[in-house]
Amino acid sequence: MARSYVARELVALGAEPVYRQGVVTDNGNQIIDCYEFMIADPVAMEARINAIVGVVTNGLFAARGADVLLLGKEDGVERIALK
Repeated sequence: MARSYVARELVALGAEPVYRQGVVTDNGNQIIDCYEFMIADPVAMEARINAIVGVVTNGLFAARGADVLLLGKEDGVERIALK
């Protein structure tokens, strides 16, 4: 698997990667959480992470902003259109 390679590449970018054991995505992919990761340019970092061989996607979502905000409240969920 590419997990070790991806983790080494994330370390090279300044992250402390931790494999999320026992959890996979709905498509069966493994998850690596990154800690102590200072990101000065989120858009550039998102592109760098996605360019690592073995990475399917990441959770920065910096290159494309959200269209909708779902805000959990005591009386339900408020939906706010952002665009």
